[in-house]
Amino acid sequence: PPGLSRGTVLGRPGANVTLTCQDKGPVNVTVSWQVEERGAAAAVGGRSRRLAEGNTLLLRRLRYEDSGRYSCYVGGRLLRSLRLLVEEPPETPRVSCYRRSHDKDVLCEWPLRAKPSPGTRAMLWV
Repeated sequence: PPGLSRGTVLGRPGANVTLTCQDKGPVNVTVSWQVEERGAAAAVGGRSRRLAEGNTLLLRRLRYEDSGRYSCYVGGRLLRSLRLLVEEPPETPRVSCYRRSHDKDVLCEWPLRAKPSPGTRAMLWV
């Protein structure tokens, strides 16, 4: 989706997502996946948890906690690193503004139909 940095994959809670390590490459190599544990330092040496092996990694029934950095390796060499972001896409804002009288401030409201995903931020520029 527009606005996401390259290397970021967006998934909805409850959906399945497949991460691919290499588009092309040798088929006789063992690809291993790791995920950086939540709260671990992003720098080298952060704690990682090893996942499945294979060129693709299928994550089922995504939860918000599945968000993180997923990396694939061949023989200990990093091939690709992807950031998985599990969120509901934000709803289209329906902002209404009004003024009670000429000497009062303008008030703007954005009533939400559903609670936004954790970490959602919004700014109103007038």
